[in-house]
Amino acid sequence: MNASPRRASWRNWSGTARCVPQRILRPVDEAELVDAVVTAGRLGLGVRAAGTGHSFNQLSVTDGLLVDLTGHRGIESVDRAAPSVTVRSGTRLGDLAVALRRVGLALPNIGTLAEQTVGGAIATGNHGTGLSFGPLSGLVTALRMVTADGTVHELDAETDPELFHCARTSVGALGLVSSITLRCVPAFNLEVRESSAPLEAVLRDFSGWAASAEHISMSWLPWKHDVGIRTMNRTDAPPTPRARLRRYSTTVQELFCGVTGVAGRGSSTAVPVLSRALALPTPGPSTYVDVSDQVFTFPQPVRFIALEHALPLEQTPDALQELSGALRRAGQYSPYSVLVRVGAADDAPLSPAHGRATGYVNLTVPRNPGQVELLRVIEHVMRAHGGRPHWGKAHTATAEVLAPRYPRWADFQRVRARVDPDGLFAGDYAVRLLGPVGSLERAVVA
Repeated sequence: MNASPRRASWRNWSGTARCVPQRILRPVDEAELVDAVVTAGRLGLGVRAAGTGHSFNQLSVTDGLLVDLTGHRGIESVDRAAPSVTVRSGTRLGDLAVALRRVGLALPNIGTLAEQTVGGAIATGNHGTGLSFGPLSGLVTALRMVTADGTVHELDAETDPELFHCARTSVGALGLVSSITLRCVPAFNLEVRESSAPLEAVLRDFSGWAASAEHISMSWLPWKHDVGIRTMNRTDAPPTPRARLRRYSTTVQELFCGVTGVAGRGSSTAVPVLSRALALPTPGPSTYVDVSDQVFTFPQPVRFIALEHALPLEQTPDALQELSGALRRAGQYSPYSVLVRVGAADDAPLSPAHGRATGYVNLTVPRNPGQVELLRVIEHVMRAHGGRPHWGKAHTATAEVLAPRYPRWADFQRVRARVDPDGLFAGDYAVRLLGPVGSLERAVVA
């Protein structure tokens, strides 16, 4: 295990979170994960884990022991009969997708960011889009986790099912996840269709729109009446020649948004004008085919901040209508589109999609104070419509706000108190999100 020779600093990808831990350890195998936990307990240091740092908040920040999992990577095994793959938690999703493709397999659905680690994506409830598909954590069939006493637990739906289901989305509050077994499917191609439609028409029959393709998303610039629609459906057709270049069109658009954000640094009210003045040529409706992981993901070189809430599917259109008015009244806009995706219900207690079909509403902003302030406008509307914030994105919610939104909040807290009674994994930010370890029991006694 590599340890920093002095107190090195750590920062997340977007530069919105920094810390100077007592120690940073970089384990490369499970034995070193156990050593890290035992060492922290002996020294009285709190433990937080970090991957590639793509959470926008303070989730990994600690002044104790930071465990950098990016060296704990690689495929442990592939079961083609199941089919499934067992992968170390620090493996990047993009690397996993490539490895699966080589053996004729794929994950059925993933989000847009290939650089994120599998462990980080599961811990924070990451997802793709499609009403038949839950978050990535819903693909987990087994995992191995090191808890506060140094014990390695082998977990699945039959072996300690309560801990297993809680560990599938845990925000790092239960232990260090070592390896994860994910359900796979045979490799597949997707036909992508890009078009536009009036926002009002989409919202009028939002459930019908959401069910009109296997995977579907909507991109909306709130000062416009039309939205961009992207549908993705499985196909037996081969990849379109030069299809790989198509995935970079979104990357180019993000670069454009970054430039617009810099140009409009002084006032977000100027964003619509600047966007029109600097606009790239708008492509017409288009169709192409590519392998699934290349369609789902795209390179994201521009550093930004993002907020996302998971809403009940039926409340999503009303939330978008209210959001349109709130932004208009505030006179504030981001150069990035509001991204709307959908997903199936999940059963992990802390999954943002727990117990309900979900509409995900995401807003990205440039990293400047005027734009960050815009997130408060968004968050207010999302909360009013039953939104649960993405665990890895920007938000201001505390345990008092979050607890009533999760029907199995108490179940998670009981499991947390069982496996981490002394709060080894309860960093300051985790306490803000979840409350102190044992707070549920103390509240009941009181």
